[in-house]
Amino acid sequence: LSHWPGLSLASGKHIHRWELYGPQGARAEVHFTPRMITTDMLALREAAMAGVGLVQLPVLMVKEQLAAGELVAVLEEWEPRREVIHAVFPSRRGLLPSVRALVDFLTEEYARMVEE
Repeated sequence: LSHWPGLSLASGKHIHRWELYGPQGARAEVHFTPRMITTDMLALREAAMAGVGLVQLPVLMVKEQLAAGELVAVLEEWEPRREVIHAVFPSRRGLLPSVRALVDFLTEEYARMVEE
């Protein structure tokens, strides 16, 4: 992978790498020099669809493009590092039922997406 052109989300870091986890707990770190760096994930998806390079994006962003053959998954037996999503609210005490329902819903949906 390090020899293929990569596309990267700008992170403020000058090191561009993908952390991958494979069969039997294998772990690989791929360092690459990006052909394109941006803060726009949609632009990364469009660039990948135009053949500019490889990109690592959330499955939800590329599900339709993969199904339509507009993008192709590589190294399907390997997974990227799982990201953490934070829900920030002032305190659990006095939390509105609607906010609690939203947090519960997001927790369940994220768990379901990870399983897919």
